[in-house]
Amino acid sequence: MGRAATIIAISYIVAAVLVALLALALASSTRRRRQMDVRRLAEREKSWFVVAIALLTALLFATIFFTPYGRGAGRHKQVVDVQAVQFAWLMSGKPIRAGVPVEFRLDSRDVNHNFAVYTSGWEFLFQVQVVPGTTQKYVHTFKKPGTYHVLCLEYCGVDHHLMNRIITVRA
Repeated sequence: MGRAATIIAISYIVAAVLVALLALALASSTRRRRQMDVRRLAEREKSWFVVAIALLTALLFATIFFTPYGRGAGRHKQVVDVQAVQFAWLMSGKPIRAGVPVEFRLDSRDVNHNFAVYTSGWEFLFQVQVVPGTTQKYVHTFKKPGTYHVLCLEYCGVDHHLMNRIITVRA
């Protein structure tokens, strides 16, 4: 079973447990009671609080290790400096090689932009918000050589639709 299949299986299990807990909560809350026991109600509130904290902690640990940010490229990385200007992407650096991590260092001269990369078949790979006055870093490894499309996904002005670029990745 691959990593993606494991994640999907865990997600289904967590969803099933959450649905069961919600059904149990709904069933217990709709029962008719004759007299309210305040002490017992306070104990149940504490129990539900512990259950909620445990579920949120489980969800945190089930998803936190799959976030792409914070992964360093190591010593054997390629660096591409990208500057966003209305209405173009200015890139420096050597040709990008497939299979080697690329660290994109992105900044903007003027307004907010969004650096989005797609495959030649228009499959979305990743995107990074580019804010003026800040250098955003993002590490990505292109698995296959080919051409990749870069678009701006943040409306940045009248000629926003012209803000695109082609990245060529070599073997």
